Amino acid sequence: MSDILDRAGSHLLACCNQPRYRTAWLVGPPLSGKTTLARRICSVYGWHYVNYVLEPGYFDVLQDRIESYQPGDLEHDIRTWCTEHNRMLVIDEIDAVLATWPIDQRQLFVWKVSRIPDISHGLILVSNLFDGDTLASLLPESDIPAYFHLAGEFR
Repeated sequence: MSDILDRAGSHLLACCNQPRYRTAWLVGPPLSGKTTLARRICSVYGWHYVNYVLEPGYFDVLQDRIESYQPGDLEHDIRTWCTEHNRMLVIDEIDAVLATWPIDQRQLFVWKVSRIPDISHGLILVSNLFDGDTLASLLPESDIPAYFHLAGEFR
């Protein structure tokens, strides 16, 4: 395993093992390798990887209601998915929905989903719409920042 894979996996695991809020973010610019890193971490740790756009049952259910879909709706759906998957859940391509919302709704979503108190195994969201500074102001206070920023290219 590479150093970045070890560091990211350990950091995200520590974030998701917090006693109260168990949501973390894997962020970085487009084409930085977030998807590759997320898939490898899932393979190593046995976590469940979901490509929000490509896997049936997620993004496709919004086909007729994307215009009315709100941050609270996505938070509710994520709670349901976390209950259905009895292990850590990693959701990639979540930006497909977040990009349809104005910035204030995106920030509301981050605030809400990062404070879900009853996720038993943890949740990791993969995004390029946020950076560490933006997330730091929206996430609950913690000794461990609830995000891992992939600044360089990971392949």
